[in-house]
Amino acid sequence: MKKRLLSAVLAAALSMTALTAVPTAVTAENAPETAASEETAQTKNYWIFYKNIDTSEIDTIVSQKTHDYQYSLYDTVSDQREIEKMVTDYYKRIRLDMLKEAFGKKSAEILAELGVEPTNAFCSQFAPTIVCPLTDEQYEKAKKMDIITGVDVYEPVSVSEASDLKNILSTKEGIINECTLSETGEPLCDEHIKFDVQFNVGNETKTDYLVVYGLKSSKEISQVAKQLSQKHLWENPTMEVYSGVRYSSALSKGRERPLKAVFLVEDELLGWVTKVSVKTFSESAGFDTAPYIISLGDGNGDYKIDAVDASEALNLYSKVQTDNGGAYTAEQLKHLDVDKDGAVNALDASAILSYYAFTATGGEASLPDFLK
Repeated sequence: MKKRLLSAVLAAALSMTALTAVPTAVTAENAPETAASEETAQTKNYWIFYKNIDTSEIDTIVSQKTHDYQYSLYDTVSDQREIEKMVTDYYKRIRLDMLKEAFGKKSAEILAELGVEPTNAFCSQFAPTIVCPLTDEQYEKAKKMDIITGVDVYEPVSVSEASDLKNILSTKEGIINECTLSETGEPLCDEHIKFDVQFNVGNETKTDYLVVYGLKSSKEISQVAKQLSQKHLWENPTMEVYSGVRYSSALSKGRERPLKAVFLVEDELLGWVTKVSVKTFSESAGFDTAPYIISLGDGNGDYKIDAVDASEALNLYSKVQTDNGGAYTAEQLKHLDVDKDGAVNALDASAILSYYAFTATGGEASLPDFLK
């Protein structure tokens, strides 16, 4: 059953007849708590999935406004880091506001075309998703609309099922299995994607994190989030995609602490516009993110890059050269062939040493970026 818990927490709200004059946005953070909807003989409740909005015009407007805002700061703010922070915050804020407005407008158009009362519908602010009752006639019409990509029956779960799920989500193994396996036990994501759980971390709001790592680039994040959402809906409140982005879930409902997913990309600095080091991000997140990120250049597996790793590269090179016909393993090449020429040698050791000197004096680029 798709999105079991979100179904449970939305059910009662869907049976209400008067909330507001516009579609009410339901998110992973504000979904109602209660259970069991009432279906009439004429209608059933459905998930409606529609084509994602085109953000090109929004991005153009936001970029221009951000550019103007940045230049206005130079008259009053002298610290460059402070300017970068203010510009990043401004960009995030106005882009999110415009995206929320766009999703709200698109949802309202779909509801109007279907003839569904906005007061009976819940529309995500962060994803092209609507939950609402449909008559048989409206259901057939929805399936024929070009903008709608899918219509699934909304099935509330019982109180006992919700209670069982709460117990499952109290353990590391339970969280990983519930979030990453299908109803039949099949993995939802590609084989190279890995998962871990960090409990009760964070400097301000204590949070439990499903750590999603092993990603090769930030371009994979949206795809992996979509794969995970086949089981439970994960939403990105910031609408931005970068290593370190955090997604929210309705699985937080009924838990002592919220449950979020944090997506980490191998060998890539974290953050959106202003990138930060692994150390800085770890301090903010409340747990050490290095084991999930650092790979290239880490020869001894201690999740840092220093002179020891350069020595590892030289020792490996010497060993292979003196071992008649010796060859590098795929794992050795993954970590120590930093220039990606298919071998480990003195050039790789030199590059690792240069990077170590760079970070030791305050440099914060990732090793791949440094090598560029």
